[in-house]
This record gives sequence, structure tokens and C-alpha cells, in this order.
Amino acid sequence: MQTLADQLAAQKEGFLKQAPPEVVAIMSGAMAKLRASDVIDRALKAGDTAPLFELPNATGQTVSLQQRLSSGPAVVTFYRGVW
Repeated sequence: MQTLADQLAAQKEGFLKQAPPEVVAIMSGAMAKLRASDVIDRALKAGDTAPLFELPNATGQTVSLQQRLSSGPAVVTFYRGVW
């Protein structure tokens, strides 16, 4: 069974082979800017405790992490886009 790191590396390799060069250049530039910022160092790592927060769910209702944790573990998923 492949590790997640292996799967991600294969996904990246496939993308780089099929994507137009201008798209690869844009993505590479964005990744370089991200690495140059301190956002990666400030991001939560495996095992870190997330700060308590409230966010809208997929239907626009406000969801509290603290409320969800009161009934057990919680999984937080972020969706990009509005499709």
C-alpha cells in the first residue's frame, strides 16, 4: 500500500506532465511565495490542538467547534469554491 506522501508525489508528477507550462509556472510561483511566507511555520501540525472557532457550514448555519467537541471528536473539512 502506498503512503500518503507517495500518493501525493504521484499526483504532483501526473499534474506536471499534463498541465500547460504557463499553469505550472503560475502554480510554482504561488508555491514559492507560500514557502517564503511564515504561514507554513504557523500552521497547526499533527497533534496540535485547534483553537476554538465558529464558522458557517455548507448550509450557512454557524457551527461551533466547542459545541461539536462536547459530543466527541470532530473532523473539520474546508471546501474551495461555490459549486
